[in-house]
Amino acid sequence: METIIGLGSAGCNIADCFAQYPQYNIIKIDNGIYGARSHFLPKYDTPEEYEAHIDSSSTFLGHVTGDVLFVVGGSGNVSGAALRILEQLRHCKTSILYIEPDFNMLSGKRKLQERTTYYVFQEYARSALFERLYLVSNPQLEGVLGEVPIIGYNDKLNQLIITTFHMINVYNNNEPVIKNYSGFKEHTRISTIGVSTLENEKKLFFPLDSIREMRYYYAINKKKLETDGTLMRKITENVKKESEYDVSYGVYATDYADDYVYCVANASMIQYRENEKNTLQIDETVV
Repeated sequence: METIIGLGSAGCNIADCFAQYPQYNIIKIDNGIYGARSHFLPKYDTPEEYEAHIDSSSTFLGHVTGDVLFVVGGSGNVSGAALRILEQLRHCKTSILYIEPDFNMLSGKRKLQERTTYYVFQEYARSALFERLYLVSNPQLEGVLGEVPIIGYNDKLNQLIITTFHMINVYNNNEPVIKNYSGFKEHTRISTIGVSTLENEKKLFFPLDSIREMRYYYAINKKKLETDGTLMRKITENVKKESEYDVSYGVYATDYADDYVYCVANASMIQYRENEKNTLQIDETVV
């Protein structure tokens, strides 16, 4: 069973959404939160205070083992506790799901905190201190969904993230009818997820730059797999269209009436925001 750990408001809301699936063990960490699957944090005014609160003697996650998905947004003060909490998970196979807010709508200290968290996580992922860093952008999700009303806004964005991530997990743990993939490259640890179509109209949840790998999961109605003689040609043609990076795929039989396509994109390079690369000195040597 994979453990989902949500930190802060954004992380806890997404962890709650994962709870609809029995495959996951849910843990939430935030201020003002209580319950058997929760860890309460006092409310502080700065990220530094949250970091200091999670000292080296803290072991409240010592019981967690196996695969872990740590979910966090970077703009809240509570994200200052993230690295200290992740230290408790060194014995686990830990990936991070990072929710990027609309950076241009942040101001002052929140913008500074988000920028720090965003780039530090990428550096740590590239150094293989985490298994993988999944980047998801809220503005990008809006583009995928189209018009999103204010009431229920976060719920709709979160549900898109969770269902896509969950289905990719499901297919990673099931045998495809046919596939051409093996493991991902060791150094491509900065990733995003997305959805696509049989016509290869992919929509990634983050504008990932310098993609090195793409993997597609084709979830196709079983009857269609038995009768449609054009499917294999469509899939191979899609692969050929993306020759600028390594493309792989798996085809899975389903009982759904509709067909679904999910994807994972991987990169090895730091994902700089516009106008920031020249001001941030980060070593991008790939080992």
